[in-house]
Amino acid sequence: MRYSKQRETVYSVLCATDAHPDVAYIYRETRKILPDISLGTVYRNLNELVAEGLIKRVSAEGGAERFDANIEPHAHLVCVGCGKITDVKSSRFNLTHELDGVVRAEVTLYGLCDACRQNRSE
Repeated sequence: MRYSKQRETVYSVLCATDAHPDVAYIYRETRKILPDISLGTVYRNLNELVAEGLIKRVSAEGGAERFDANIEPHAHLVCVGCGKITDVKSSRFNLTHELDGVVRAEVTLYGLCDACRQNRSE
């Protein structure tokens, strides 16, 4: 992949957060650095970064596509209360299975985040 200031900026914006942002967030934050960047350029660079394995696409039922700069194997928790996506840092969710052709597995859990659980208990 050739060097691109736009791609580098999109990547740095994504690396600066662990919030699993959507394209609108990434576009808004990238425009603070590169005011003339187009939404199409942000989409194209995100797709290229995914194709190169530098970032991951995170999908949740009924929600906008999100992105994650943490490419290490880990699970995600999608909050059914507020929609927030968080990393699950537990070895209990590492999948290992020998199936021909499988190159990776993704685990997505659906439940309540800490904040929503706390709000319900009050």
